[in-house]
This record gives sequence, C-alpha cells and structure tokens, in this order.
Amino acid sequence: MIDSDDVLPILPRELTTISDEVRHVPAPAIPQIAAPYAARLADPDSDAELVSEWMNLPHLAQAWEYDWPPERWRLYLKAQLAGTFSRPFITSRKGEQIGYIELYRAAKDSIATRYDADPYDLGMHAAIADTKLVNRGIAPLIMPKLLADLFAAEPQCRRVMFDPDHRNLGARRLVEYVGCTFLGEHQMSNRRMALYVFPRTPDDIPEHR
Repeated sequence: MIDSDDVLPILPRELTTISDEVRHVPAPAIPQIAAPYAARLADPDSDAELVSEWMNLPHLAQAWEYDWPPERWRLYLKAQLAGTFSRPFITSRKGEQIGYIELYRAAKDSIATRYDADPYDLGMHAAIADTKLVNRGIAPLIMPKLLADLFAAEPQCRRVMFDPDHRNLGARRLVEYVGCTFLGEHQMSNRRMALYVFPRTPDDIPEHR
C-alpha cells in the first residue's frame, strides 16, 4: 500500500502517451530463476537501505548513476510497485542476496521511441552487487538461464531489450556474448544508449528508428 503522505517520484523513463493496448499490459511477472539462483520482489521498507548501499558501491554508482540515499530508494521502489511499468527484484544465490534487477515493459519506456516495440516486450536492468562475484563469470552464466525463464513466464513476450550506456563496455560485451542483436546507438534526453534485443525467435528482431 502507498501511504498518503508519500510523494512518489515520477519514473523518468515511463511514457505518458501510450495506446490503450500498451496501457492494459500487466506489470512484468516475477522471474522463476533456476536454482541455486532466485528472485523476489523488492520491499520498499525493508530493502531500500540495502539497495542504496549497493548502488553507492563504486562499480554500480558509475554504471547506474543511482547512488541515492535510502529514503529516495524507498520512494522509487514504491513508485515502481504502484504501477504496471516496471518491477524491482532482489536476486540471490544459494540463499545469499547478491543483486538487483529491474524488469520493465519496453513499450511503456522511452526506448520504445527508438525501435518497433511490441506491447509485451520486456526490458531489463541488472546489477551484481556482491563484489566477490563481479567479473567472475557469473553474469554470462546466469543471463541465458534468466532469459529462458522470462520467456517461459511471459508467453506473449517476443523480446527482451537492453539499453546500456554506450560507454559501458562491460554490459555491452555481456549482452553481445549471450547473443543479443545490436540496434544501434541512440541519443536520449540525458544519455547516449546502445540498444540491444534478445528475440524469442529470429523473426522477432525489430526494426530500429
């Protein structure tokens, strides 16, 4: 529930002008990741401090630029849970919390202005916070399994989109390694992104604008 005294931040990437078809698509489902990994919805009250601590780590502060205090994270998590645009998740490995993922409806996001979006397309932002696991080959191992699990959970989803900053070579190498197709670099309002797609089938690769 959203407290009446909370002033929720506007999710800056969420489009306000969309078709009824896109508007009625539900929020992303909770991914059922194969063991030993797992994902659960983030709780704004109990997880905000943890996510804030993670996002202030040097490698994530640089990549995400979301190095906010816990209170801002609490409101940001609540804002996601209040609508159908995106969902925040805490990921774990062998029961130990290791990272943060956001899944969002790409057709409701600003990236939809840069490619031929389908209403059920998903977008993903992922962060490994456990520094013992960074650059240890965990992400290339998890990502193909997670993508398969997302498609299984969302039968109508044709694609999963990724939009790292064009300078984020680590993220770009990862999505290229797992088989994503590059849809070009695009100048957005506050950054230049590199747009990638992982299609359910080869026929689901969209045109970019």
